[in-house]
Amino acid sequence: MFFNSIPFFLFFTLLYSIYWNVPFRFRHALLIFFGILFYAYNSIPFLIHFSLVISINYYLYKKIHDGKKVFVKLAVIFNLFNLGFFKYFYFFTKFLFDLTHYKFFEQASQGELFKIVLPLAISFYSFQMISFAIDTHREEVKSELVSYKNYFLYVLFFPVLVAGPIMRFKEFAPNLKITEPEKDKIYKACFLMMSGLVKKILIADPMSTIINPIFANPSEFNSITLFVSGILYTIQLYGDFSGLTDMARSIAYFVGFEIPENFFGPFFSTSVKEFWKRWHVTLSSWLMEYIYIPLGGSRLGVFRTYLNLIITMTLGGLWHGSDYTFLFWGFYLGAVLSIERIYEKWRGDRELSKNIFVLILKSFVVHILMAISVLMFRSNNTELMFDLFKGIFTNSSEFLRNILIASGDSWVLRGVELIQTEKSFLMSGFKNFESAVYMYIAFLIFHYFQYKPEFFKKFEKYKFPLVIVLGVITVFLLTTLSNEGDGFIYTTF
Repeated sequence: MFFNSIPFFLFFTLLYSIYWNVPFRFRHALLIFFGILFYAYNSIPFLIHFSLVISINYYLYKKIHDGKKVFVKLAVIFNLFNLGFFKYFYFFTKFLFDLTHYKFFEQASQGELFKIVLPLAISFYSFQMISFAIDTHREEVKSELVSYKNYFLYVLFFPVLVAGPIMRFKEFAPNLKITEPEKDKIYKACFLMMSGLVKKILIADPMSTIINPIFANPSEFNSITLFVSGILYTIQLYGDFSGLTDMARSIAYFVGFEIPENFFGPFFSTSVKEFWKRWHVTLSSWLMEYIYIPLGGSRLGVFRTYLNLIITMTLGGLWHGSDYTFLFWGFYLGAVLSIERIYEKWRGDRELSKNIFVLILKSFVVHILMAISVLMFRSNNTELMFDLFKGIFTNSSEFLRNILIASGDSWVLRGVELIQTEKSFLMSGFKNFESAVYMYIAFLIFHYFQYKPEFFKKFEKYKFPLVIVLGVITVFLLTTLSNEGDGFIYTTF
């Protein structure tokens, strides 16, 4: 049940029509009930499995709360085993087959022995319950025992269940005291819902129709097109995931809950380190808090610092999906962060230029580095990934060859001629290319709003008319420009 679907609209309309009209003491139970319905819509058997996992974790939490430290390890092991079995069984058996070539492992990796279906939201709820157990051990969760009902609601809170943000209980707990609707939250909810729908339906979904044919048949496209497809996919991924987060935050605001933002204009970052402080912030902080720092962080010397970065990002890549491509993706990001750290150490205290053009150039370099990485992220398998990178270096187009041998006026004339005759979508498919330009402009506008959230403060007193006007514009745009779209990318993780 996706947030941009008719079933969810009916589901949430029913919840909202009841929620604020019942006494406060019933509201959390109502959210739990609707969370159960939300999960049951996907799978009733997995709802039973999910409920059992929550109950076991709560039992382990009570033991940790009583000071029995061994149960922290048991909680981590239990959740990793649950996640590992459902998400990585095929991956590990494929790895064993590649290593040993035993027929048994090949059959297991292809699902010939038995089928395993991935439970909804297992990656996200596993991380939330691991963090809860560890935070309890670290005494970051309040000393009084959290009730089973509040724990159940924390894990099953449906706005963030499918794809985050990954919340820690200390971020969630203050919401449990909200007794009355707040006007400011309702306004925020409206703006976020409009923002999320536009990002998803008018940026991410149309962009997918442009670049999907390229990833389906990379050998048919030239180097420029393959490389640009990585840049365009960053726009699709941002619109899809940031849009999903906006909608999740909107839904939470409608029922009086505030959940953390996940994006702060990441592609305006001037370093890869800054990028990961602005992209999927709750996951980045989780990886830092529960993997990088426990590994030793930067406290154990230069080599261990770089190794810890690479291990952390590689595991973060593997969290996203059970394929070698995600391992390559995570390793690449860890290596880039390490190289950047080496460069910063070499640079020392020398301050780089704050010239706007230099900053734009640096953010463009970051965008290029991320575009390279998402070619791995987007690949469904290693064969496609290698085809993409091979094509970038070998599928040089007639366009490039002729440009390189031309000079002066002939360079300009030949360039214009070749742009008109190029076979790839990037050149000849002007309608698609023009659409991609419009989507890129929208992408930059939304980035500015996230990068400079104070921009909206000057419009505080115009909230009501803005909701009306922007609401009408959003509905008009969605009804006239939207096409049938795909599901959200991060719901598959």
